[in-house]
Amino acid sequence: MCSIMRNSWQLLAIAALMTLSAALPIVRLTDDQAKAKGAVCLDGSNPVFYFGKANNTASANKWVIYFKGGGWCYNEDDCASRARSPLGSTKNVAADFEFGGVSSDDPKVNPLMASWNHVVLWYCDGASFSGDKTEPYVHAATNQTLYFRGKRVLDAMLDTLLTEHSLNTAEEVLLSGGSAGGLSTYLHADYVKTKLPASVTKFKAAPNSGFFALHSTESGTPLYPDEMKYVYNMQNSSGGVAQGCAAAYAGSAEAWRCIFANYSYSYSTTPMFPLQSALDSWQMGNIFKPSGGCAKGQFQTCTPAEIGSLNGYAASIVADYQWTKKWSMPGEGGFVESCLEHVAAQGNSFDSYAIGGVTEVDAFTKWWLSDNEPAANHWSWPCLLSTTAPHQCNPTCGKSMGGCPADDMMCQ
Repeated sequence: MCSIMRNSWQLLAIAALMTLSAALPIVRLTDDQAKAKGAVCLDGSNPVFYFGKANNTASANKWVIYFKGGGWCYNEDDCASRARSPLGSTKNVAADFEFGGVSSDDPKVNPLMASWNHVVLWYCDGASFSGDKTEPYVHAATNQTLYFRGKRVLDAMLDTLLTEHSLNTAEEVLLSGGSAGGLSTYLHADYVKTKLPASVTKFKAAPNSGFFALHSTESGTPLYPDEMKYVYNMQNSSGGVAQGCAAAYAGSAEAWRCIFANYSYSYSTTPMFPLQSALDSWQMGNIFKPSGGCAKGQFQTCTPAEIGSLNGYAASIVADYQWTKKWSMPGEGGFVESCLEHVAAQGNSFDSYAIGGVTEVDAFTKWWLSDNEPAANHWSWPCLLSTTAPHQCNPTCGKSMGGCPADDMMCQ
């Protein structure tokens, strides 16, 4: 998850970073499925998704739908650059793709859902599938025509899955996504539910590393809030956020706040299980920007004062969940740890990170199988970093940063 402007393009091989599942083959939307509906990527190319069918009859009507992540473009120049990459154009995307975690077909990593239908919705709009601007934008400096149509892209993908790939017979559906795709999960869960058939008896969401804070830098500059406010307005995202939030802020100058996870989460009616670090490595480098540069490894070189500041940020993430009514409602839950990581649950940390002796995958599985149990049964919260070395209070975090490097958007 990263800004194209702030970080260089380093499209690293995913397999070198994570233990993943078998690759899913590509499905390209036709002109009738996409262009005819105005559902196109930043550069005007047709969307794609990756789809693997359930591998046994018992799982034929069970689905994991996963939003691909990969940052945002924060302004028109950013979007022009992104439109020449696989995150703004599908002209040169790979013929297959793979993720781990809830998208894994390895029952050792993903015992509950390994055999299900798996879909990865490719991300090519730069605004977490939220934009819907009718008129294209002409970027004069590069003579590029840009399309802000992420919401239409989402609709076209879901329509194709429903009509061509048997989503219309689904009975159980997990909606998930990582990084910017995790934010997409918060924004669109309620809407996706309305698109699914009446045969769906269980629909829940598990956003992964998508709870990006509406938070200033350590020095007090509202850098990331201002960037995302511009994204919201630039892409006309009012119809691509949780509609409960949009309705609550209708006509308000503060409606842009609905593009933030804590606002859309608070209004969502979909049962959710966030997979989240309270000290997310991408947020450290791009939102909070703590002084001293000790947010690396697992904080081994931090001073007591720096630890105090980091614990304050972690506490604000927990508070952002707990100020809502939603977090304590029956059927809710989550796994929020203190590891310095980003989308680690998308790979081989899904079955290794633990809180109170319970791994992330086991906590998630218990939540999925429950029905409207008290939320207190299904929340795991982070410990506070210690002011004495080695500082990391959760030994399952290991010694190195987990998940994806901040500048590798293809990994996210």
